[in-house]
Amino acid sequence: MPENRRSFLSRLGALPLLAPWGRRPGQSPGIDVRPTALYAQPDGRANLVRISTAGLDAPAARARVTDQNGGLVGTAGLLPEADGRTFAGEVWVPLSQPSRYQVDIEVGRKRVARTTVRLAPPRRWTLHLLSTMHTDVGYTDLQDAALEVHRRNLDAALARLDAHPDYRWTAECALQVLSYVENRSPAAGASLIEAIRAGKVGFQALFANMLTGLLDHETAARLVWPAGEFARTHGLGFVSAQLTDVPGAPGTLPTLLAASGVRYLASGVNPERALPLLPRDEAARHGLAGDGPVYPQLAWWEGPDGSRVLHWRAHHYGDAVKLGFAEGADTMGRRLSDWLLAHPVLLAADYPADAALLYGIDLQDNAPMREAIVDHIAEFTRRYAFPRIVTGRGEDFFRDVERRYGARLPVLRGDTGTYWEDGAAAAARELAQFREAQLTARAAELLALWDALVEPQDQEGVTRIRQRADERRAMWRDLLLFGEHTWGADVSVAAPDARQTVVQWATKRRFLLGAAAAARTQVAEGLLRIGRHTNAGPGRLVFNAASWPRPDVALVAGGAGAALSFEGREIPAVDLPGGDALVVMGEVPALGYVVLTARPRAPRPPVADGTALEAAAGGFRVRLDPATGAIASLAGPDGVEIVKASTWSGLNQVVYVTGGDRSALWTSADRGALATPPALEVRQATLAGDVRRERLPGIGVRLVAVRRCDGLGPIVSTVTLYDTLPWVDIENRLAKAETTQKEALYVAFPFAFTRPDVDVEVPLGRMRVERDQQPGACRDWYCHTHWVHVTEGARGVLWSGRDTPLVTLNDLFRGAWRRRIEPDGTLFAWALHNYWHTNYPARQGGDFVQRFRISLLPPGDAAEPVRRGWAACDPLYVSAPFDNPGAGRLLARDRALVLGDPAVMVIGAKPADDGEGAVVKLLDTGGAGRRVNVWPAAYRFQLARRCDLVEMNGDALPVAADGRAALDLPAWGVAAARLFTPRERAG
Repeated sequence: MPENRRSFLSRLGALPLLAPWGRRPGQSPGIDVRPTALYAQPDGRANLVRISTAGLDAPAARARVTDQNGGLVGTAGLLPEADGRTFAGEVWVPLSQPSRYQVDIEVGRKRVARTTVRLAPPRRWTLHLLSTMHTDVGYTDLQDAALEVHRRNLDAALARLDAHPDYRWTAECALQVLSYVENRSPAAGASLIEAIRAGKVGFQALFANMLTGLLDHETAARLVWPAGEFARTHGLGFVSAQLTDVPGAPGTLPTLLAASGVRYLASGVNPERALPLLPRDEAARHGLAGDGPVYPQLAWWEGPDGSRVLHWRAHHYGDAVKLGFAEGADTMGRRLSDWLLAHPVLLAADYPADAALLYGIDLQDNAPMREAIVDHIAEFTRRYAFPRIVTGRGEDFFRDVERRYGARLPVLRGDTGTYWEDGAAAAARELAQFREAQLTARAAELLALWDALVEPQDQEGVTRIRQRADERRAMWRDLLLFGEHTWGADVSVAAPDARQTVVQWATKRRFLLGAAAAARTQVAEGLLRIGRHTNAGPGRLVFNAASWPRPDVALVAGGAGAALSFEGREIPAVDLPGGDALVVMGEVPALGYVVLTARPRAPRPPVADGTALEAAAGGFRVRLDPATGAIASLAGPDGVEIVKASTWSGLNQVVYVTGGDRSALWTSADRGALATPPALEVRQATLAGDVRRERLPGIGVRLVAVRRCDGLGPIVSTVTLYDTLPWVDIENRLAKAETTQKEALYVAFPFAFTRPDVDVEVPLGRMRVERDQQPGACRDWYCHTHWVHVTEGARGVLWSGRDTPLVTLNDLFRGAWRRRIEPDGTLFAWALHNYWHTNYPARQGGDFVQRFRISLLPPGDAAEPVRRGWAACDPLYVSAPFDNPGAGRLLARDRALVLGDPAVMVIGAKPADDGEGAVVKLLDTGGAGRRVNVWPAAYRFQLARRCDLVEMNGDALPVAADGRAALDLPAWGVAAARLFTPRERAG
């Protein structure tokens, strides 16, 4: 049985009768007296002071503490510590202000040491426990089984309220709440909603823990949309969000959150595969060079438009377990005190607050709540007034800190690192499909703006419109689920054929395949609905979903042998093998369409032009390397060479890499492997035969080369130059066999620059490499939304990878884990790899395609990279053929809405979720704040209101006599408006 204080003192008092213990010969015991972070109930005036000494030749001792008037304050029994040399104990000491005390060490009744100390009271801390459980949609179990754990945790949270009304549980992400309401009884769902409304359960704004770098603009703008829709429906609000596990995000995340009604963000960083984010002390234990961050971090995170979120950034997400909450009040007291009194961040002079956030309840993913923690907190609170533990919602902590210290907190800007997005390249085909599906889904929403003009205004028409809207909502949710950070099972690499691995990946793919199918179907049917209300006779409709009018190349499915014309002018077309046609469109209006008339014509295939390594069209000249088939030379109308001589032999050089297992590529959870340089075998493609040149009458010219590379099947590379379009298109088609051996595939682009600036488009903005990156952000690879702009002096090259969002700069990824980077002009599309040791697929095989577009673009117009980059990735959408018996009510050329500002991107435009009007979301791409006008076109409106990205209404917007609505758009920022048709109310 543990010895209590009374029996210990009795035994201590008897010591002189047993033996003459005291100081060891020749030693004078030192005395260390230190306050802890623990203050006693009820008023927090007494501090638990820890007294330790060494050099005693005794089994135990006692410390007597007296005040400056000689009054006895208390005594502490001193027992040996684990080292056997130090004796320690604790005593309650009044410590409301700095005070002097005398401490005597006694063995038996003999004083063996004395000291006088001045004790200052430590800070009285308030610790807000963000009681959440981390959500993986899968990983530990099949997807729905994983979500069921969180539903049960919410069951428990609601049941706990009667016995523990002050304990607050927080659903880490909106998906937990949505899943609960959808899968529990209506009564249970209503109870949860009421608990959220009453502030007893926390409701967080982000849909899930997302790989934000993989999202297109509209998908990113919807990260809070499910929470917003739920909140509107049930009369709830939210101001805080969590991002757990995922190590970082683009620097535009604060802009997105602020524009969605979110003011606070808590994130729990998992430095897996993010070596520069490994905590400094942990990196040092493994002998790893470089300064790691010190967690936690508390600062304002400012977006490029100046909007901010108050951000707490923690290491991992199980602070409660790490600090002893699962073990009991004694362990909690010891660990919390050690943490609060030794942590460099909390002790720093620039940390102004007496409050901190404890992030998360457990280090395990998808784990049941440990109910004992609730009792341990209650016991701790009965003992100690401070540190005060508040089991609150995230906003409770942030509001307190902002009110008292907000003006004194630092401001951080920039990207924190899209470290985990690289894993998606382990499913390269699906990743490319995801990029395409996001853009197609956005186009489907735009086409729905014509619904009121093409559907009859009867119940059947209204029902069809509602059904399509419901399908689009499900489509977007599936796209968000695919962008969630869980891509497979915890054994996906260790056991790639296990049931968990196979079934989880099949479910993950179903999110994508279902969403992509819905998007394609909605677009195909939307194009036909519009087309069938236009010109009489046979035709095709071409739709431009981009924010700017554009000429572009388009693929017309089944269009071989059809002459397509607009206003009597036939457009250039070439028939392709398989029955499709390649056409070059003139200007197609922004957010609009043109209708082409169709009639039969003679076949018009490409014209063989012999074998050649060179081609020229539209002012561009290209020459392929005779050994590798890469582009050895490329020059535009100015004649300046843009290819740099290098070991990569030219642009579009295919590079296949094997090796690197258990090395600094971090393919294992064993961090000891991080210090091992990878042994890589690097192979480059070579030309397998003659290069075929083909003329595309009325369009341009192309070179077709077959190449080979050990480890890959034949590579068919096509380089296309156009007569009238100012860019070069490149396509590689290849096949590879499955392998679980570590591998990677790159496509090299050595541009002729020395020390260029490199701008990368990110969701809802852009970032300049190095300049716009925080310390510790990822510099070994980057994610581009549509483009990368490389500039030096008056020269520039715009590069787009339609299928490959990952790029590395200067070199392949070799596990360097850079802390800084100085771009040298060489860019690599990182097409695929399998370097992760968990979560992502272990292997991939089959057919792959990589499409790239290169154009010469000097610096100057900040919006032009956005316009061209978008065009490279979002194709012109061409309808199936239709044949109208008569003319319809729609024009042969029209737009949904009109924006005259060429620097404004329409993130998305769609019918509002609640059916009241349409919502248009805008982004400034030019870097200047101004008032932006939106005019009606096919979508007519007469009233307008400001709103946010989750469609919450704001103030009314003026509508001028000419029909335009005007709203203010901050530089690099976003704005949104709700537009009402005459039949809709503006409330």
